[in-house]
Amino acid sequence: MGRARLASQRHRVRIAALQILFEVDETDHAIDQVLERRLTDEPMSQESAEFLRRLVFGAWEHRSYLDRIIEEAAPNWPVAQMPGVDKAVLRIALFELLIDDVERTPIKAVINEAVELAKQFGSDNSSRFVNGVLGTVVTRYLADRDDSVEE
Repeated sequence: MGRARLASQRHRVRIAALQILFEVDETDHAIDQVLERRLTDEPMSQESAEFLRRLVFGAWEHRSYLDRIIEEAAPNWPVAQMPGVDKAVLRIALFELLIDDVERTPIKAVINEAVELAKQFGSDNSSRFVNGVLGTVVTRYLADRDDSVEE
């Protein structure tokens, strides 16, 4: 599979993850049911489905840790008052950057994807906010990570 096609598949998976996490965070719907419904409605390759599961369950299971990181990086924006899209985008990106040791997606690719999702689904200020939070987190936690491999 070509690099552009893989990146496009990954983008679709991140959109699905954003929508699932947003729904689960805003409602009392069960995360596994929302995820399975999404996979039924939007069939994807086995590899993409595994990536989606890892992003969704990883970001959700680690949300209290990720939310603390967000609040440290953006102390004027309590996570509880943050728009749901921004919160979901940041949780996904931070999961990829700080926790997911399977993919090891390059920092620049994670940030670019998060900013793109924030532009596509968030408010006018979302992309700048997401970029700022992720930039702060990278400086604080990942400044020494070697990212010579591109997605």
